[in-house]
Amino acid sequence: MVFCIRLFNAVQKGLGVEVWMVAMAPYPPLVALLARRWRAGVRYGLLAVLVMLALMPFALVGMEWEWLPWTIGAGVLVALPARVSWPLLGVVLAGTAVAGLMDGDPIGVWVWRPLAVATDALIVFSLHTISRMVMDLHAARDELATLETFRERLRMDAELRGTVGTGLRSIAGRLAAAAGAPPEDARAEVREATETARRTLAEVRSMASGYRAAGGRRAAPPVRSPRFVRVILVVVVLIQAVRAVVNVFLLAGDPRWLFLLVPLLAVAVPLLLSRPGRGRLIVLGLLVVPVAWPGSYVANVLGVVEGLWGLFVGAVLVRVRPPRSWAIAAAVLALVAVLSVTPPPVSPPAGVVAELLSTMILAWLFYSLSRLADLVVLLERTRHELAAAAVAAERVRIGRDLHDVLGFSLSAVALRGELALRLLDRDPVRAATELAALVPVLEKAEAELGSIAGGRVRLELSREVGAAVEVLEAAGVTVQAEVAAGPPPEETGTALAAVLREGVTNVLRHSRARTCSITVTGADGAVRLRIVDDGAGAPPGPGAGGVGLESLAARAAGRLSAGPRPEGGFEVVAEFPSEPAGLGGDADGVDPVAGAELAGR
Repeated sequence: MVFCIRLFNAVQKGLGVEVWMVAMAPYPPLVALLARRWRAGVRYGLLAVLVMLALMPFALVGMEWEWLPWTIGAGVLVALPARVSWPLLGVVLAGTAVAGLMDGDPIGVWVWRPLAVATDALIVFSLHTISRMVMDLHAARDELATLETFRERLRMDAELRGTVGTGLRSIAGRLAAAAGAPPEDARAEVREATETARRTLAEVRSMASGYRAAGGRRAAPPVRSPRFVRVILVVVVLIQAVRAVVNVFLLAGDPRWLFLLVPLLAVAVPLLLSRPGRGRLIVLGLLVVPVAWPGSYVANVLGVVEGLWGLFVGAVLVRVRPPRSWAIAAAVLALVAVLSVTPPPVSPPAGVVAELLSTMILAWLFYSLSRLADLVVLLERTRHELAAAAVAAERVRIGRDLHDVLGFSLSAVALRGELALRLLDRDPVRAATELAALVPVLEKAEAELGSIAGGRVRLELSREVGAAVEVLEAAGVTVQAEVAAGPPPEETGTALAAVLREGVTNVLRHSRARTCSITVTGADGAVRLRIVDDGAGAPPGPGAGGVGLESLAARAAGRLSAGPRPEGGFEVVAEFPSEPAGLGGDADGVDPVAGAELAGR
């Protein structure tokens, strides 16, 4: 559009085709600069070619082309760092003014040239920059979420180690002190270790519940429109106002009109820059449209206000919905054409088209910068919302794994500690065996604690079956366990182990079972876990205490049934594919989970 304005001006002057063909030579390297991110050497090379081609018309027609080095200004702003580009833009503007003086431009034309160069260069640079910002924000929309999730993991890891880790270390210390101590001292140490295990278990459940609470989400911080967009709009609007004042002062022959136009511009400019609502738009339209036409019939000088019409059209397109906005824009553009032919002097057709294009460029600038700036704000706010959602999901994931993984270990420590207390007097040897068996349980719990916040928890099914048998027997439950399937894949094994832990914990907490059977079988591409007890209580659902067995199954794309048996007791049956297909849905609705991965990402 900018080139077309130069073209129609050339047609008015009667310049040949070869002139405007040469004059359009700097456009391809400028388009290349805008098209992609080049490395520094390529950018500088394209800029050098652009400058050389922009100076070429001098060899043919001197200044007859209405030479405006706006392509150089735009290329400098796009290709060079800000600390260099803005001073160089000042040099370009000063060079334009000097060239006009050397060519003997009339004062009005001499003032117009650098203002036009600045306007066109800022238009291209600002639209290029804001659109690139939108693309960058869109491409990096998940980066903030990743960073905030990592920070949340570090924070929660420190929190868990400071609370749960302290409890585990205290239990280990008490049990170590009990070994070899006199009976009374050993009893006191074991009792305190058992109580600490129960307190830590209560803390784990409380923390897990708190992590999963909806209040874990944080509000996104307020986001403001990019500052440089506001600056560019201010500069462009002020340039149009200054051009109007200069035209009146230098060309009208009667500067007294400034007493009317300066107050008008002083009201119109703030209205344009204040993101006007519909009422303000009406006031702005009544200020700038009738004054230029039909006001120019009263005095031709009033037509200078037409320079703000393009900005007014842009504000209408931003603030008024179609089709009304398009109707207003079409009406204003029609008035531009009318103003070019009435009142006299009448502009030639090429001049009318150039004036229409100039109005459309200003409207496009105002509309595009405003809408793209709003899009930047929306994308930035979305990035923060995604980050807040990711942090909330991570808290849910950690709370879930904290309950499902450590809850079992701490329950085992508490139960076997109580068993050791009962055996200290009757069977000291077996009591010592029970206490010694707690050491690897605690070591494993500490390792699992580190893996919960760190990323991925992996459980081995065969070990978990043995641990479940030991814990149930320590609680006085007769256990029959059978594993009739080969070692499943890691994801499936972790899923089965997690369900086994939750199921056994439910047996201990919510039933009065005296017998329990655990069987693992494999057939038809699936691995099946069956837990049957003769208790009366039912395990909790997904929202009670933990995330529930159904959640554990859904997280690994498995199937689960749980309920009372007709002949009495309770049965849990879980089935998982022996070869997981990949991502399964998260039952909590917050995160896709790979296979049986307990730890989310």
